[in-house]
Amino acid sequence: MSEPRTPDKSAPPEIAASERTVTAAQLGSRLLRVLSPLRVKSLSLHDAAGELLWLNQGEFGSVQRRYLQEAMAAFSLDATLTHLERDIEEGRRALFLCSQTTLGERSSLAFAIVSSRRRPDIDLQTLMARVFATMRRFSTAPAEQPAPTAAPAARASQQHPPLRSRLYARLRPGGTTRRYEIAAGTVRSCERDLERADRLIHLLKRRGARDAPAPASFTLPVCAESVLGAEFLAQLAPTLEQAGLADGILGFCVPAAAWETDLTATERFIERCGEQRCFVALDDFSLERYGFKLLRMSAVRCLKLDAALTADVLSNKFAHANIAAIVKAARVLGLYCVAKGVQSSATARWLASAGIEFAQGASRGTGAATTRRARVLKLAMGS
Repeated sequence: MSEPRTPDKSAPPEIAASERTVTAAQLGSRLLRVLSPLRVKSLSLHDAAGELLWLNQGEFGSVQRRYLQEAMAAFSLDATLTHLERDIEEGRRALFLCSQTTLGERSSLAFAIVSSRRRPDIDLQTLMARVFATMRRFSTAPAEQPAPTAAPAARASQQHPPLRSRLYARLRPGGTTRRYEIAAGTVRSCERDLERADRLIHLLKRRGARDAPAPASFTLPVCAESVLGAEFLAQLAPTLEQAGLADGILGFCVPAAAWETDLTATERFIERCGEQRCFVALDDFSLERYGFKLLRMSAVRCLKLDAALTADVLSNKFAHANIAAIVKAARVLGLYCVAKGVQSSATARWLASAGIEFAQGASRGTGAATTRRARVLKLAMGS
């Protein structure tokens, strides 16, 4: 096998080439040794957006790019997946390995082409544990490490369990922005929302400009109490001002219970979010709910469709008309829509054709609609 090399033009500009070369070369060389029992034919490393960072030999062609795109779609559809494997040609298999950050987002990908013939003594579970320990050690970006001079609030946030996020699955091709939502907490209160928001803001501040040229946005679900009272944003304002986050990075997901309880208070919350350069997503949105007036507010950027609508869209004409009207309004106003609870490829295809850009909580099997390909990667290790 030839000496590992680093492509000259593949690394995104947000990290200096010298810094990324060292990190990628260390990770690649180590993974080659760890994966050696599988008889590696080739190995490439990629960032979260799929950009090539390192290749051990040869060229990364269009066929490999297609395999990688299919794997990335499968990882987006199921955040619990860490590795995928599939036959690609006689005697060879493609192995995809996904590493995640403390936010639960994809941080790096390894794509190995290995021999399909394995020694019977290989323990795949042990091997995968070694692989991910290696990826976590070598691919963690410096921006994710706690700063030595972190403020007390930032140091305190490190004592809590990491925030987990899920990437919305893309139903329609095109676009570069990656959109994540932080997993909802088991305890819902204004105090807990403040704690989670403070932790998320400090994490995003440490990320800096790492997302260019493919930016990411993060939405934090908040409870109705946080929306209807003035305390949440008032206490969070100094942290937001100090962080200086760019527009469109941080947003809050407002539950339908908030505007159904007090529409005026919800409007005040959305207006203040805009003043703090934060966007708003409206959860469980439907024309059956009394929230259409909120669409006129400039801070509203996302409509998360009620899961009951997506569940019935193929058989219920009213659900069909409801979604079609919402999508048309969103298109005029420049909003994007997220479908909740997509459970089938047929539903995903309909939603994509109707103009829905993203899905949340999509089950496996909807990947064919999201990538418009003949099949989706659903294979686990050893299948």
